[in-house]
Amino acid sequence: MTLQDWLTVALRDLAPAAQERMTAEYHAHVQDAMTDGLTEPEAVATLGDPAQVNRALRRTYLMREEQKTLQLDNQWVWRAMTVLLLGYGASLLMIGGAESSGPLAGVVTAVTLGGTAWCLLRSRPDALRNYLLNQLGGWLVNFSFWLGWSVQAWLGDPPSFGAILWLLPVMWVVWFVEVGRVVRRIRRTLTLGGRA
Repeated sequence: MTLQDWLTVALRDLAPAAQERMTAEYHAHVQDAMTDGLTEPEAVATLGDPAQVNRALRRTYLMREEQKTLQLDNQWVWRAMTVLLLGYGASLLMIGGAESSGPLAGVVTAVTLGGTAWCLLRSRPDALRNYLLNQLGGWLVNFSFWLGWSVQAWLGDPPSFGAILWLLPVMWVVWFVEVGRVVRRIRRTLTLGGRA
Protein backbone atom coordinates (compact mmCIF):
# COMPACT_ATOMS: atom_id res chain seq x y z
CA MET A 1 0.00 0.00 0.00
CA THR A 2 1.33 3.42 -0.89
CA LEU A 3 1.40 6.25 1.60
CA GLN A 4 -1.24 8.17 -0.37
CA ASP A 5 -3.65 5.20 -0.29
CA TRP A 6 -3.04 4.80 3.45
CA LEU A 7 -3.63 8.52 4.08
CA THR A 8 -6.87 8.45 2.07
CA VAL A 9 -8.32 5.89 4.48
CA ALA A 10 -6.69 7.10 7.70
CA LEU A 11 -7.61 10.79 7.28
CA ARG A 12 -11.06 10.33 5.71
CA ASP A 13 -13.61 12.98 6.81
CA LEU A 14 -11.29 14.73 9.29
CA ALA A 15 -11.31 18.52 9.58
CA PRO A 16 -8.90 20.17 7.11
CA ALA A 17 -6.46 21.36 9.81
CA ALA A 18 -6.23 17.83 11.25
CA GLN A 19 -5.72 16.36 7.78
CA GLU A 20 -2.90 18.78 7.01
CA ARG A 21 -1.13 18.21 10.31
CA MET A 22 -1.44 14.41 10.22
CA THR A 23 -0.37 14.26 6.55
CA ALA A 24 2.85 16.12 7.41
CA GLU A 25 3.53 13.88 10.44
CA TYR A 26 2.93 10.63 8.57
CA HIS A 27 5.01 11.79 5.59
CA ALA A 28 7.88 12.58 7.97
CA HIS A 29 7.56 9.16 9.65
CA VAL A 30 7.61 7.30 6.34
CA GLN A 31 10.56 9.36 5.08
CA ASP A 32 12.52 8.54 8.24
CA ALA A 33 11.73 4.84 7.85
CA MET A 34 12.77 4.89 4.19
CA THR A 35 16.03 6.61 5.16
CA ASP A 36 16.66 3.67 7.50
CA GLY A 37 16.40 1.28 4.52
CA LEU A 38 12.72 0.29 4.38
CA THR A 39 10.73 0.41 1.16
CA GLU A 40 7.65 2.60 1.00
CA PRO A 41 5.16 -0.29 1.52
CA GLU A 42 7.21 -1.53 4.50
CA ALA A 43 7.37 1.96 5.98
CA VAL A 44 3.63 2.43 5.47
CA ALA A 45 2.98 -0.94 7.15
CA THR A 46 4.64 0.40 10.32
CA LEU A 47 1.88 3.05 10.57
CA GLY A 48 -0.73 0.38 11.38
CA ASP A 49 -4.22 -0.27 10.12
CA PRO A 50 -5.55 2.94 8.50
CA ALA A 51 -9.16 2.24 9.57
CA GLN A 52 -8.10 1.97 13.23
CA VAL A 53 -6.01 5.12 12.90
CA ASN A 54 -9.05 6.90 11.42
CA ARG A 55 -11.23 5.87 14.39
CA ALA A 56 -8.59 7.11 16.84
CA LEU A 57 -8.21 10.42 15.01
CA ARG A 58 -12.00 10.92 14.96
CA ARG A 59 -12.01 10.59 18.75
CA THR A 60 -9.23 13.17 18.96
CA TYR A 61 -10.20 15.78 16.33
CA LEU A 62 -13.37 17.10 14.72
CA MET A 63 -14.69 15.72 11.48
CA ARG A 64 -15.17 18.01 8.47
CA GLU A 65 -18.99 18.15 8.80
CA GLU A 66 -18.83 18.84 12.53
CA GLN A 67 -16.51 21.77 11.94
CA LYS A 68 -18.78 23.20 9.21
CA THR A 69 -21.75 22.99 11.57
CA LEU A 70 -19.88 24.85 14.30
CA GLN A 71 -18.75 27.69 12.00
CA LEU A 72 -22.16 29.39 11.95
CA ASP A 73 -22.58 33.12 11.71
CA ASN A 74 -21.92 34.28 15.25
CA GLN A 75 -24.54 37.05 15.26
CA TRP A 76 -27.27 34.56 14.31
CA VAL A 77 -26.37 32.31 17.25
CA TRP A 78 -26.49 35.17 19.77
CA ARG A 79 -29.82 36.45 18.41
CA ALA A 80 -31.34 32.97 18.53
CA MET A 81 -30.14 32.48 22.12
CA THR A 82 -31.60 35.87 23.16
CA VAL A 83 -34.98 35.13 21.56
CA LEU A 84 -35.03 31.66 23.12
CA LEU A 85 -34.30 32.97 26.61
CA LEU A 86 -36.76 35.86 26.43
CA GLY A 87 -39.49 33.66 24.96
CA TYR A 88 -38.86 30.99 27.56
CA GLY A 89 -38.96 33.52 30.40
CA ALA A 90 -42.20 35.03 29.05
CA SER A 91 -43.81 31.61 28.75
CA LEU A 92 -42.85 30.79 32.34
CA LEU A 93 -44.40 34.08 33.41
CA MET A 94 -47.66 33.35 31.55
CA ILE A 95 -48.13 29.72 32.59
CA GLY A 96 -46.72 29.75 36.09
CA GLY A 97 -46.59 33.30 37.36
CA ALA A 98 -49.24 32.84 40.00
CA GLU A 99 -47.86 29.54 41.24
CA SER A 100 -44.17 30.44 41.28
CA SER A 101 -42.37 32.28 44.02
CA GLY A 102 -43.05 35.60 42.31
CA PRO A 103 -44.73 36.96 39.19
CA LEU A 104 -41.43 37.57 37.38
CA ALA A 105 -39.62 34.42 38.52
CA GLY A 106 -39.51 32.89 35.02
CA VAL A 107 -38.16 36.02 33.37
CA VAL A 108 -35.64 36.59 36.15
CA THR A 109 -34.45 32.97 35.92
CA ALA A 110 -34.11 33.10 32.12
CA VAL A 111 -32.34 36.48 32.08
CA THR A 112 -30.01 35.55 34.95
CA LEU A 113 -28.99 32.25 33.42
CA GLY A 114 -28.69 33.78 29.95
CA GLY A 115 -26.58 36.68 31.24
CA THR A 116 -24.31 34.26 33.06
CA ALA A 117 -23.94 32.21 29.88
CA TRP A 118 -23.06 35.33 27.89
CA CYS A 119 -20.39 36.38 30.41
CA LEU A 120 -18.84 32.92 30.43
CA LEU A 121 -18.85 32.37 26.66
CA ARG A 122 -18.22 35.76 25.07
CA SER A 123 -14.43 35.37 24.80
CA ARG A 124 -14.44 31.80 23.40
CA PRO A 125 -13.53 31.02 19.77
CA ASP A 126 -16.62 30.94 17.52
CA ALA A 127 -16.76 27.16 17.00
CA LEU A 128 -16.42 26.44 20.71
CA ARG A 129 -18.91 29.15 21.67
CA ASN A 130 -21.47 27.90 19.13
CA TYR A 131 -21.23 24.34 20.44
CA LEU A 132 -21.53 25.43 24.07
CA LEU A 133 -24.49 27.70 23.32
CA ASN A 134 -26.20 24.83 21.55
CA GLN A 135 -25.76 22.61 24.61
CA LEU A 136 -26.48 25.38 27.09
CA GLY A 137 -29.91 26.25 25.72
CA GLY A 138 -31.27 22.77 26.43
CA TRP A 139 -29.54 22.59 29.78
CA LEU A 140 -30.96 25.96 30.94
CA VAL A 141 -34.51 24.83 30.19
CA ASN A 142 -33.83 21.51 31.91
CA PHE A 143 -32.28 23.22 34.95
CA SER A 144 -35.11 25.71 35.37
CA PHE A 145 -37.68 22.88 35.45
CA TRP A 146 -35.58 21.05 38.03
CA LEU A 147 -35.27 24.23 40.09
CA GLY A 148 -39.03 24.79 40.01
CA TRP A 149 -39.74 21.19 41.01
CA SER A 150 -37.20 21.43 43.82
CA VAL A 151 -38.86 24.58 45.18
CA GLN A 152 -42.25 22.82 45.02
CA ALA A 153 -40.85 19.87 46.97
CA TRP A 154 -39.24 22.22 49.54
CA LEU A 155 -42.56 23.97 50.09
CA GLY A 156 -44.27 20.61 50.74
CA ASP A 157 -45.92 20.16 47.36
CA PRO A 158 -43.76 17.52 45.69
CA PRO A 159 -44.34 17.02 41.98
CA SER A 160 -45.85 13.71 40.94
CA PHE A 161 -42.60 12.76 39.22
CA GLY A 162 -40.30 13.09 42.25
CA ALA A 163 -37.74 10.67 40.83
CA ILE A 164 -36.85 13.35 38.27
CA LEU A 165 -35.45 15.45 41.11
CA TRP A 166 -32.70 12.84 41.47
CA LEU A 167 -32.58 11.56 37.90
CA LEU A 168 -31.87 14.93 36.28
CA PRO A 169 -28.64 15.64 38.23
CA VAL A 170 -27.31 12.19 37.27
CA MET A 171 -28.22 12.91 33.65
CA TRP A 172 -26.38 16.25 33.89
CA VAL A 173 -23.18 14.53 34.99
CA VAL A 174 -23.33 12.25 31.94
CA TRP A 175 -24.18 15.25 29.74
CA PHE A 176 -21.27 17.32 31.10
CA VAL A 177 -18.81 14.45 30.58
CA GLU A 178 -19.87 14.19 26.92
CA VAL A 179 -19.73 17.97 26.45
CA GLY A 180 -16.23 17.98 27.97
CA ARG A 181 -15.12 15.27 25.53
CA VAL A 182 -16.40 17.24 22.53
CA VAL A 183 -14.90 20.50 23.85
CA ARG A 184 -11.48 18.83 24.05
CA ARG A 185 -11.86 17.67 20.40
CA ILE A 186 -12.84 21.20 19.33
CA ARG A 187 -9.88 22.76 21.16
CA ARG A 188 -7.41 20.29 19.66
CA THR A 189 -8.74 20.97 16.17
CA LEU A 190 -8.72 24.75 16.65
CA THR A 191 -5.15 24.56 17.97
CA LEU A 192 -4.09 22.79 14.76
CA GLY A 193 -5.71 25.55 12.72
CA GLY A 194 -4.03 28.27 14.81
CA ARG A 195 -7.31 29.72 16.13
CA ALA A 196 -7.22 28.73 19.79
